[in-house]
Amino acid sequence: MREKDSPVGQAFEIAIKFNGGNKEKEYEEEEELPEGVTNPIIKLAPAEAKYVESMFEIVEEYGKLADNDDNGIWVGYVPASQNTDAKIGVKCSNCAFWCPEMKGCHIIVQQAEPNGYCRLAAIGEGLVKGKRK
Repeated sequence: MREKDSPVGQAFEIAIKFNGGNKEKEYEEEEELPEGVTNPIIKLAPAEAKYVESMFEIVEEYGKLADNDDNGIWVGYVPASQNTDAKIGVKCSNCAFWCPEMKGCHIIVQQAEPNGYCRLAAIGEGLVKGKRK
């Protein structure tokens, strides 16, 4: 189980507070945000919020994920230079697992780029505008 005091547990608590906890909640600029949160307007559907929680628990138990690391989960990270869908919003910086302060991802080993993406993405509602080609 996820420990609330661990870095992953804290990240999850922040993600759920701003994603799955209350879809209508928006924070005023003057209002203080929890440490590490720079984008308070990411919204996840309830099932996606549950997925985020599950992924944080997996990472807490097994460590960050990578292709061919014997855990059986294929990350499939695509760097920014190969991501043709970044322009419609399919990118790491729109993902609930993205951490702006560390300029990387909470759940994958690869050095993620803001305009890269992986198959584990949990992108908030309204952040993808258009269709993949």
